[in-house]
Amino acid sequence: MRVPELARAALLIAASVVPSTGWSQATKDQARLVFTVSGGFVGGRDLWSVDAQPVQFTNPIDTLALGRRIRSTLGVGFAGSYFPGDNLGFGVEGFLVGLGFEDRCRVTFSSGSTDLISSCESIQGATKSATAVALTVGPIFRVNSRRLISPYARANIGLVFSNQSSIRTIGRYLTSQGFADLIVYDDDHDTRVEPALGLGVGVTAAVASGYQLRWEVRDNIVGVQRVSQASPVARVVPAHEVTYKHLFSMTIGFDVVLERRRGRRY
Repeated sequence: MRVPELARAALLIAASVVPSTGWSQATKDQARLVFTVSGGFVGGRDLWSVDAQPVQFTNPIDTLALGRRIRSTLGVGFAGSYFPGDNLGFGVEGFLVGLGFEDRCRVTFSSGSTDLISSCESIQGATKSATAVALTVGPIFRVNSRRLISPYARANIGLVFSNQSSIRTIGRYLTSQGFADLIVYDDDHDTRVEPALGLGVGVTAAVASGYQLRWEVRDNIVGVQRVSQASPVARVVPAHEVTYKHLFSMTIGFDVVLERRRGRRY
């Protein structure tokens, strides 16, 4: 092969390699408008407990120790963010935090009622699924926005919408006509809207022109109704209040960058 032909072949190879190699290092471009799809794990927490709840099955009155926990689950998020400058931006997000529950029950005093025991056994370990969604907005602060790796921190505030009562507690026992419900705690709402706050840190990594990978750890602080004390009788709406639970999540996301600001290349 002659020298000119060899040089021409080397130039063609270099032209095909340089774009991918250049992108794998600092591109000096800046992502401004970004849409994100993410998924990951959301941890659970204890929600409420009552040591001695009277239940009117017999006389003397039986009592139950009850508790409820927020279950760990998988979370999915959809977000959009806009950065007018290098560092400070603004984002909106919808994040599925779950808010499913798992119940506990223990008989603390029994007069010998088998219906009470059956009701408590049906409550113990029972799970309830839910699809609570947090809709939030807030600022995002990032550094090294024109680099391959860009760390960031964010603070979101908004509302969480839940479709499952965190108060209502129902057991079941067998009668001659079939199963019957023991409503220990009732609730006058099936759905609720409560405040939500999110504090997160993460990092983005450019993987191709117009695409990024994202990893984030976040404290999702959500308002949930909790039973605050035992009721004098069962089958009523108990005393309750809003409590704020820290549900920590770890997510991995995929970004689509729709607008980039060209920077100076080195």
